[in-house]
Amino acid sequence: MAMLKIISENKATGYEIIQKVNGLTGEKPSTGSIYPLLKAMANQGWIKGTTANGKTTYEITDSGKQVVQAHSSMKDYYAQKISGSISLAHGTFSDLHVALIDNSNLVNPVASEVASLLAHGVAPEKVNAILSKTLAALQKLE
Repeated sequence: MAMLKIISENKATGYEIIQKVNGLTGEKPSTGSIYPLLKAMANQGWIKGTTANGKTTYEITDSGKQVVQAHSSMKDYYAQKISGSISLAHGTFSDLHVALIDNSNLVNPVASEVASLLAHGVAPEKVNAILSKTLAALQKLE
């Protein structure tokens, strides 16, 4: 998703993407990790590459723009919902807030999986439907 976001902001070569990721994270990704991802995104139709003078420059497609937008919208939506829920729980049941922090190893992987699914083009409505069913099941545990 980070690479797609970088490409959405400006056309870039693989080398430029490596440099940008390195600058943002302090970690330099290998060419062996970048180029297969670029190929996969091109196969998905999210980006297209144009080769000139031995260099391939990648740019985002309309489909890729939709993926970036969906990911951003869902990320913001769920971040607001999670923050609001934790805030309400803390205000109402301060001991529950501690339990949520202690169980962040459960919450964080769920949030990461949601982001990954959206980044891979899964419809936000499908993700929301599953999360709604999960919430209903959790509420029945009481």
